[in-house]
Amino acid sequence: MSAAVDGVGVFTDWLGTFALHSTLALGFACVASWLLQGRALVLQERLLRLALWVPFVSSIAQQFGMGGRWAWGLSWSDPTMPLATDLSNRAIELAGQWSGPSPVAAPAPAPVEVPWSWLLLGMAAAFAILGVQWLWRSHARLQRVLVAREPETDARVLTIAAKVAGSLGMCRTPHLSRSPALATPIAFGWLRPEICLPARAATLGDGSLRAMLAHELAHLRRCDPAWMWFAAVLQAVMPWQPLLWLARRRWVRLVELRCDAVAARESSPAAVARCLLDVADWLRPNTPAQTFALGMAAKPSALRERVEAALAARDEGRPTRLGALVFAAGALAAMTFAAPGLARAGEELVFDVEDVFVPEAPAPATLSSSTSSAASSPAAMLALLDAEYLDLVKASQRAVRDLDPADPMSAALASKLGERLANLERMRTRLHDAVARRTLSLPSR
Repeated sequence: MSAAVDGVGVFTDWLGTFALHSTLALGFACVASWLLQGRALVLQERLLRLALWVPFVSSIAQQFGMGGRWAWGLSWSDPTMPLATDLSNRAIELAGQWSGPSPVAAPAPAPVEVPWSWLLLGMAAAFAILGVQWLWRSHARLQRVLVAREPETDARVLTIAAKVAGSLGMCRTPHLSRSPALATPIAFGWLRPEICLPARAATLGDGSLRAMLAHELAHLRRCDPAWMWFAAVLQAVMPWQPLLWLARRRWVRLVELRCDAVAARESSPAAVARCLLDVADWLRPNTPAQTFALGMAAKPSALRERVEAALAARDEGRPTRLGALVFAAGALAAMTFAAPGLARAGEELVFDVEDVFVPEAPAPATLSSSTSSAASSPAAMLALLDAEYLDLVKASQRAVRDLDPADPMSAALASKLGERLANLERMRTRLHDAVARRTLSLPSR
């Protein structure tokens, strides 16, 4: 049981540490992105992507890899919450009365107490289950749409895709397919990348088709499908972090703008704008209903911004992979070593009290014959109990005098010891009363 409690506490520490790290990282990235607005899209997108995964890794490294020793200044207590109520205690007392009179009064049932960390973890698990169900339904809906896709056989589409893939430096052209249930193209898959085009894609001109394929190939080259699924899973499992929703939404928008910039370089800014308008025309209300729409122009609210950004053709630069790795390593190290963590205050206190100040009952084999014969009557047993209680009180008083009153852990230990001695004194008093009533009820000889 103690191992389970300790495991729950450690996981709660990690959950709190992740909440702190994610709030710092996501908050900084969102504020920086808001201040930069339409400038430095590469920097904005990089900050938001790092803010999605760095807190997850840094909290694991800080709590499990380093034992939480880098956590500074933040601690929390884990008080218990009584679950048993007065009504339940009264029901137990009535059940004891109905079972028959007892010569010795039974002690009142102790309330069942559960640490607050268990309640917090239960709530987090419930939210995670709901989030995973939502994500699973979305994934199942996408799979139902993609199940009817067919391999792309149009020679013009395959030729343009091969040319664009070679221009982007890809080793091979991803698999191409077509689905009549899609209104916008979609790139998916990590180990087996694939681009599924809507049925109307073949009606586009060469420039618009090249822009569409370049946009989707840029997603695959950047591993955006894998990153987007990671962000979606993280948001589904941690729905109580609202900054995840805000940062993910902003990051997806910047990803689309950066892929539009790649498409503009591979075709032309006018071709990207024309492609966006063509796809948006397929989504008009008076057109035949489409089953699924996402990707290039699924949200009309972002269409104007994307068209204007494509026509502006701003050069955002091409970041190097080495620079990205150095930037990510620096952010992870800063978050792991400098960001605060969460740890329980006085985690070992309960075990110290249990192990040091709770005397073990002597084994029956160690009792002498004189003690066994003296303990044959309730009065003799009470006398032995009183003697043991007085010895325990004296030992505890000596231990408390040796403690440092200025130390918070020592004060908490003394308080816990006092509570246990008070409970023992109440039980001893009730036992005396019960034995006295039993003695008076016996017939005199």
